Amino acid sequence: MSLALLLGSMLGLAALGIPLVFALLASSLLTILVFSPDLPLEVVPQIFVQGMDSFALLAIALFFLAGELMGASGVITRILDFARSLVGHLRGGLAQVGILASLVMAGVSGSAVADAAAIGSVLIRSMRQVGYPAGFAAALVMTASILGPIIPPSIPMIIYAVLAGTSVGAMFLAGIVPGLLIAVGLGIVAYWRVGAFGLPPEPRATGTEIKRATSRAVLALLAPVIIVGGIRGGVFTATEAGAIAVVYILAISTFVFKGLSARGLGEALVRAAHGTSAVLVILGASSIFAWIIADQGISRAFADMITGLGAPGWLVLLLINVLFLAVGMFLDPLAALIIMVPIFLPLIQSIGMDTVQFGVMAVLNLMIGLCTPPVGYLIYMTATMGEVRPTEVVRQSLPFIGVLLAVLLLVTYVPALTLLLPNLVAGR
Repeated sequence: MSLALLLGSMLGLAALGIPLVFALLASSLLTILVFSPDLPLEVVPQIFVQGMDSFALLAIALFFLAGELMGASGVITRILDFARSLVGHLRGGLAQVGILASLVMAGVSGSAVADAAAIGSVLIRSMRQVGYPAGFAAALVMTASILGPIIPPSIPMIIYAVLAGTSVGAMFLAGIVPGLLIAVGLGIVAYWRVGAFGLPPEPRATGTEIKRATSRAVLALLAPVIIVGGIRGGVFTATEAGAIAVVYILAISTFVFKGLSARGLGEALVRAAHGTSAVLVILGASSIFAWIIADQGISRAFADMITGLGAPGWLVLLLINVLFLAVGMFLDPLAALIIMVPIFLPLIQSIGMDTVQFGVMAVLNLMIGLCTPPVGYLIYMTATMGEVRPTEVVRQSLPFIGVLLAVLLLVTYVPALTLLLPNLVAGR
């Protein structure tokens, strides 16, 4: 009954257009008043603040800022030029460029929205100019930006690691192979689909052009290597890696590339602050929600109920995926992560699933929700960039979504995809 009231009131308020943060807070307060009337309400703001009071969460602000600095300094153009010199001559060259650039950008920002904003603002316009349908260009950028939270560093994986009490470094390593599979799959679909557009191939870059593009972008390309290598080498923590990424990108943007103006720096700081505050407020509100789930024993009762049905493990995982996908269609991914993980963590542990594997599965599930109606934020964001209807973006994205779902199934049922690198590098 407490879960029904908690979720029902939250979804009802959200359906009425109440902002998610206030819907979470109102449903949490209502549930506390009904089921724990003797609980002092002073506890609520304490839990809210505790939900944001974690040193690991400081990395969110830093990686947000690192991504914004890359966009403001023109580094994205250098990365796109580098990608174009390598794969621009392939069929669907600009589409392949977008995927490769997203892969590189993913190694810095950790955010799908930041990646889509930085790359889409340049790439969608370029693709339209050479004859790509606007809906296809927007759909490609939208689905490729999912690499941001899968390839390390990843803001959602930092949050999951805090929730599940697992290693941030292990989560980062676990996302590498699935991220590469997504990139390859999207590239194959783009290669196949672009054949119908009748676009002439771009000329192959010469060795000199490749060297020039590489030399222009090499310092930017080193950023992901420094971040991931430093974390896994034990040189610094994930939070310290965010600070180093900011200092590194600020240094190369100001003194080497000389593309970051004072105005650009100010705008990047404001956007990073806005993005970080939005995430942290949702984290605080969702923490109250998650505390009620723990206090009422909902997660353990739910796990006992499912295991009591005697369903095989593969079916339980399939049902969890379906539920996560459904929730991701309506809720903000970070809020959904905080709400859903405490419910399902005991269940997946009872069927023997590794918490790191479950983390990648949960994050990928909820990132797919950013690309699916009715609430998928990336749909409307990329549609605005491409000056095309959101329904056209959705239609063009269906084959790409198929790739994401295929990788999701592999992550769910092939543990080695996510656990191989953490086991090899971290000795788990």
